[in-house]
Amino acid sequence: MRFLGRIAPRLRPHRGILVLGTVLVLLATAIGLAFPLVVRELLDAAFVAGDMSMLNRIALFLLGLFAVQAVLLFGQSYIMAAVSERVVAGLRKDLFGALIRQPPGFFEVRRVGELTSRLASDAGLVQSILRLGIPELVRQGLFLIGALILVTVTHPRLTVVTLVAIPPVAVVGWVLGRRVRRISTGIQDRLAGAVSRAEQVFTQITTVQSFTRERWEEKHFGTEVDATLEGGIRRAVARAGLTGAITFAAFGAVVLVLWEGGRLVLEGALTPGTLVAFLLYAVAIAGAVSSLAGFWSNFQEAAGAAQRIFQLLDHPVELEDPERPRPLPRPLQGAVTYEGVRFRYRPELPEVVRGVDLEIMPGETVALVGPSGAGKSTLASLLPRFYDVTHGRVTLDGVDVQTVSLQELRRVVGLVPQEPMLFAGSVLDNVRYGREEATLAEVEAAAREANAHGFIDALPRGYEEEIGERGVTLSAGQRQRIAIARVLLHSPSVLILDEASASLDAESEALVQDALERLMEGRTTLVIAHRLSTVIRADRIVLLDEGRVDAEGTHMELLETNDLYARLYRRQFDDALASRASGGT
Repeated sequence: MRFLGRIAPRLRPHRGILVLGTVLVLLATAIGLAFPLVVRELLDAAFVAGDMSMLNRIALFLLGLFAVQAVLLFGQSYIMAAVSERVVAGLRKDLFGALIRQPPGFFEVRRVGELTSRLASDAGLVQSILRLGIPELVRQGLFLIGALILVTVTHPRLTVVTLVAIPPVAVVGWVLGRRVRRISTGIQDRLAGAVSRAEQVFTQITTVQSFTRERWEEKHFGTEVDATLEGGIRRAVARAGLTGAITFAAFGAVVLVLWEGGRLVLEGALTPGTLVAFLLYAVAIAGAVSSLAGFWSNFQEAAGAAQRIFQLLDHPVELEDPERPRPLPRPLQGAVTYEGVRFRYRPELPEVVRGVDLEIMPGETVALVGPSGAGKSTLASLLPRFYDVTHGRVTLDGVDVQTVSLQELRRVVGLVPQEPMLFAGSVLDNVRYGREEATLAEVEAAAREANAHGFIDALPRGYEEEIGERGVTLSAGQRQRIAIARVLLHSPSVLILDEASASLDAESEALVQDALERLMEGRTTLVIAHRLSTVIRADRIVLLDEGRVDAEGTHMELLETNDLYARLYRRQFDDALASRASGGT
C-alpha cells in the first residue's frame, strides 16, 4: 500500500487515459467471462439439440468476439505501456534531480554505482510492474470476481468445491511473496555493489593494470556476482515453490469440479454443455488465482526497488536555498571574509576548521598553505557552499553566503581544481559547460586566453573533437587549459585555484601558469597551495596548521619569521633539488 500510495500521485496526471484503459479492460474481461456461456450453448446445440446451423453461427460469433477482444487488449496494453514509460521517465528525472542537488559530502559516503543502479534497474522494476503487473492485477481480479459470481449462479454446489483451493493459495502466496521480496532486495543491493566496483575499476583502469590487479579485481567482482547468483537461485526456488503450490492447489480444485460435475451429468442433473462451461470457469478461476500469486511475487520485488528509490527521493537536501535569498551587490567587488569559522564534516568527527578569521580584499590573491590536513581545501570549499560552516559565517561583499541563492553564489565563484573533470563529448561542449549560450567566437577567445586554442585547432575536428570520458584523449596540461578556458568563459568575480599546475611537467606548467595569471587578473583569488613555489608571487600567504591560522604575510616575511613555513619551504626545496639531481644522473 505504501508503494501504491507513493506511485498514485504520479499516475494522477494520466487519469483520463487510464480511465479509458480501465474501460477497455472491463470490456475485454466481459468477453472472456461470456466465452464459457457461449461454449455451453455451442455444445448443447451440437450434442443435445443436434442443430448444425446454430453450431456454425455460434462458432462465427466466437471468432468475431475474440477479434474484438484482441483489439481491446491491444489498446489497453498500449495505454499502460505509454503511461508506465512516462511515469518512470518522470521518476528517473526526479531522482536524478534530487541526487544532483545533494552536496559533495553526500557522494563521499555513497557509491556512485549504487546510485546509478537505482536510476536504471530499480526504476526498470517499477516500470515493469506498472506496465504489466497492475493491468494484469485488474484484469485477473475482475475475471476472478466475475467468474465466481457466474459459477455461483450456474451451480452453487460446484462453486463450494471450486472455492476450496483459495485459502491455501492465499497463505502460500503471502508467505512466499514476502520471502521473494527480502531476497530480491538483497540481490539488488549486492548487484549495485558489484556495478559500483566495476565502475571504479573502469575509471581507474591504469592504476589497476599498473599494479597488475586484474585477476584480483576479477575475483572480487566474481565473488559479488556469485553472491547475486546464489540469491537469484534462492529467489527462483521461492518463486517456483510459490507457482507450483498455487498451481497444484488451484487445478486440484478443477479436478474436484470435474469429478463432482461428472457425477451430476451421469445422474442427469447437469447437461454436458453446462459442465464444460463450469469447468472453463473453474480453470479461469484457477488461472486468475495463479496469476495473482505471480503478480504478488513480482509486486514484492518492485516494492523493494521503489522503497530504495523513494528513500533517495526523500533524503533531505543538506544545503538548500534560503526562503528569502538576498541578492549580491552589483557590481560585485569580491571582498571575502571568514568570521570565526568552525567546521566539522559530521557531528561525531573532530573539527577540521577551528575558529578562522580571514579577510581577503577585492582583487587580492591569497594563498593558503600548510601541512596536509591543515584545512586548506575545506576552508576554500565553504565559500561556494559545498559545505556550510558549523559556526561563524563566510561573507561575500558583506553578505552572508548562506543568505544567497546557491545559483547566484556559484555563478560568481569559479573553481579550477587540481584534477579537472571533463565530460565525454566535444571540446566545445566542455568549454562552454558553464555558458551554454556562448558563441563559437567567445569560446575561441577564452581558449586563446587559456593557451588552449593552438592544440585544439590542431585536433582533427578542432572544437568538435570528441575527447572521451574524463578527457582521456588529452594530456594533463591540455585538460587543465580547457578547464581554465571554461572558467574564463564563465567569467566569475572570485576564483578558487586548487594547485591547478601541481601535477604538470615544466612546459605544461608554464603554459598553465601563464593562463592562470590572465584568469586571476582583476579577480579576488584564493589559491590552495600544495607546493610553496607556486605561491611566492601571491599578495599574501596564509599559513594554516591544524585548522587554525598560524601566520600571515609575504613569502619573505614568513620565511624569516615563521619556523613552520621555513621548514615546509626547505623540505620542498630539498626535495626539488634531489629530484633534479636524480633526473640529471
